Amino acid sequence: MLFSDFDFLIIPILAMLVLVGGAGSIVALALRSRGAGGDPGIGTTRRIFLYGLAFAALITAASGLALLTGALLASVSGDVIAGEGASALAFGIAAGGVGFAVWALLWRTAQRSVERHPVEAGALGRKVYVYLVLGAAAITIAFSLTLFIGDLIDGVGADLADLAVPLVWAGVWAFHWRIESAEGQPTPAAATARHIYVYTLSTYGLILLSAGTAILGGALFNAGYHAAFSGDNNPDGLPEAWSFFIVGAALWGTHWLWLARGDASGIRQAVLYVLGVFGGTAAATGALSTLLVTFISWPLDPAQGRVRLEHFDPVPETFVVLLVTAAVAAYHGRTALAEAAAAPGQGVRARRAYRYLSAAIGLGTLWVALALLVAVAVGLAVPSAQGSFVGQRWWGMPLSIAITLLIAGAGLWGWHWPRLLQAGRADADERASLSRRAYLFTVFGVSVGAGLISLITLLYGVLEAALNNDLSTTALDGGKWALGVIVTAASVSVYHWLILREDARAAPATEQPQVPVSPPKRVTALVSTEGMAAVDALERALGARIERRIRADAAGAPAPSDDEAAAIAERIREAPGEEVVLVIDSDGVRIVPL
Repeated sequence: MLFSDFDFLIIPILAMLVLVGGAGSIVALALRSRGAGGDPGIGTTRRIFLYGLAFAALITAASGLALLTGALLASVSGDVIAGEGASALAFGIAAGGVGFAVWALLWRTAQRSVERHPVEAGALGRKVYVYLVLGAAAITIAFSLTLFIGDLIDGVGADLADLAVPLVWAGVWAFHWRIESAEGQPTPAAATARHIYVYTLSTYGLILLSAGTAILGGALFNAGYHAAFSGDNNPDGLPEAWSFFIVGAALWGTHWLWLARGDASGIRQAVLYVLGVFGGTAAATGALSTLLVTFISWPLDPAQGRVRLEHFDPVPETFVVLLVTAAVAAYHGRTALAEAAAAPGQGVRARRAYRYLSAAIGLGTLWVALALLVAVAVGLAVPSAQGSFVGQRWWGMPLSIAITLLIAGAGLWGWHWPRLLQAGRADADERASLSRRAYLFTVFGVSVGAGLISLITLLYGVLEAALNNDLSTTALDGGKWALGVIVTAASVSVYHWLILREDARAAPATEQPQVPVSPPKRVTALVSTEGMAAVDALERALGARIERRIRADAAGAPAPSDDEAAAIAERIREAPGEEVVLVIDSDGVRIVPL
């Protein structure tokens, strides 16, 4: 069963595809790092070539070793390898042997480069390789264990050989994690690469954990609901739910609670607010809206032959989804506020960001409700414009949805926005805050863009009908949705434009200081590898890039304080000529103007 196809190759490929987004961010960091401070060591081009081949060879080797491990586990369980299984085993031997040999050679070359150039241990190209491998391994392990645990709980198809993939990739993860732990993150770019890995995997684990909890709780609630009303209490989907829950809890707990503990990076804040608070609140609002629609539509849209059990069948599962998503939003909101309170000045900004995100969700929900109400009103006023609204009492379901979204959106936006508006009028810092300006400009820009696109859509439908001599009220069928967006977008954009004007008039006038502009000066540093920190300090004080020339001798290096670096930077600016050479050694920094 295990060797019937080459599934071992598909799983790592899927893992690589999942990590492409994170890899793109890390590569961008690499390019920025190279432009800012030179590239000591073996060079970016050679580094990309070396670690790129090593990554491909490792994927091939791990896939082959998984096949071989599966064969050993299958033999332990008494399975006979023949037919397609023998073909897979042969491929495993070939891919595992060749891939491992190539990877071992490339890895040894990489280790020698670290021995010759200690700066290579913190090179971003090496960190990209390490964290890509860790991410691919973790996702592959999680995916494989999800299938195995599901089959094991279900009692169908679970096989000892199915553990081959997670076992092999666990070894890959452990080896590279040992390397990562020993080398650490000596540069800001390397620390950012670690953050991308940790929070990508913790987000993946949170999704699995939330999905497993929702499916598990929904199945149990649904079974109790059917047992109470129909006598059927056989829950479905429990094996998959348990597998998601177990793997998600392990993945999220390992990366979020352990590896990310004590971190206060910007990426963590983005995860807390954007994915946790904003995403959880949006999902909870959607679940609450679904519940309200179910109850409101019952008297407004009584379909023929529909029974109460069928109509309210989604309620148990949707209620569990509401609880889970609300818990996700509450946990991340509480964590964000607690971490912000521990840092001076962060508590107010964190609470402000939370409120503006919640107001944005409420406004978006309210927008959809108003647009839907306009479409229903057009359908009621012009019967030929009903279009997709068909059947008796066609307005029942769309009106139920509109009322539901109106209640949810008005409640959320109406709770947060008046308080934010009052705080902005009473506090200049609140009015000038980044959260407020981001909210206002985003809402205004989105509303203007949506209004213009909808206006073009409406005019296109009307003009097309007119040119085809088919202009009638039926043209409003396709245009009623665009008309609803136009009316709502006009109201939202005008209102927020007035708020922006009010903030602009209330802002105090500021005079920009005249900063003397000095002509650009080319600065080159002759420095050994141990003097890179001193060059970085001089770059910060000078506010300009310093070109590096690596000395072959062990000349040593000073460790200037911030005041000393500022003094040296001032001497560089005052030096005659357009080019300056810095000779950096254990005696200090000598400035040679050219």
